[in-house]
Amino acid sequence: MCKVVIFDWGGVVESHEDNLKDCKDARERLIRRYNNNLSNQDIADGWVNQTSTGIQIETTNDIDDIKDWVNVIQTHLRINVPFIEFKKMYEEEFAKVKYYKEVVDYAHSLKKRCKIAILSNLIAFDKKRIDDECHLDQFDYVYLSFKIGLLKPDKRIYEYVLKDLNVLPSDILFIDDNHQNILVAKECGWNTCEAFGYELSKIKNCVEKFLASN
Repeated sequence: MCKVVIFDWGGVVESHEDNLKDCKDARERLIRRYNNNLSNQDIADGWVNQTSTGIQIETTNDIDDIKDWVNVIQTHLRINVPFIEFKKMYEEEFAKVKYYKEVVDYAHSLKKRCKIAILSNLIAFDKKRIDDECHLDQFDYVYLSFKIGLLKPDKRIYEYVLKDLNVLPSDILFIDDNHQNILVAKECGWNTCEAFGYELSKIKNCVEKFLASN
């Protein structure tokens, strides 16, 4: 049976150090392009993760939902920007967030020894960035929350992945920086490695032990 190493993205590939400082900075730069009179707290309070109908933005790929989410944010933060421009500026600012290229290189290096996958919570606007950083076509499996319609740590997303992989839970190693995501993966019988991207030696040790096990 083929083994599979699954990498989280945010925190493992993209830096989420210092309590998401780089991501918060990107968000603030984006909003201040259009309203420079807001405090950091104003922006944090006005940046919501749901549409006006309560849909979690990380679980939808519907363009109407995404436009509605952008409208909600713009209303809260008193800006008025065409949707296409907002999306472009979002991608431009968030592309500046640091990521760990060495983690991506290591993941790609495993392809001769096992299958590799990405499992991440993210919004549709993040797709270009994760592809630029990770070269998703190099992964055997790609599981993105906005396409699946489920978020970690909902157990159903792990069940979805397991069914799609068609392997035993014990043939999976899941690498994630979020403790709750790791706990649910363990409950599902997966091997786990709780680590951040800057802990590459820890990630390598976990992967080597996993691949060497029966």
